[in-house]
Amino acid sequence: MPFCPQCNATYKKAISICPDCQVDLVPQAAQTEISEYGDWYAIESVPNELAANILRSVLEDDNIPVYVRCHDVPYYGGVKGNAGQSEWGDILVPANLVPRARGCLKAYFDSLKEE
Repeated sequence: MPFCPQCNATYKKAISICPDCQVDLVPQAAQTEISEYGDWYAIESVPNELAANILRSVLEDDNIPVYVRCHDVPYYGGVKGNAGQSEWGDILVPANLVPRARGCLKAYFDSLKEE
């Protein structure tokens, strides 16, 4: 079944573009790299996708694998999957890299205070 790489929805074979995201569908979901690192740990909650991408970039620049987990429910315009969740999502890193990732983010946040 065609699959949207952005919102993870599946569609009938006759559809080639995701009607919600306006991106080309792919034949199947791509394999993720998450399992190759073992357990992942949420080190930071983020208020929006922009903040998630900034922190992802900071960590990836330090060669730390990053997974961004969004709490929004697909197709519900920002409705959270958990009503008690106020943040947009979480930044996850492999458990064995948590201390290094925390240090990297601390240095980044400290640099913002200096400006």
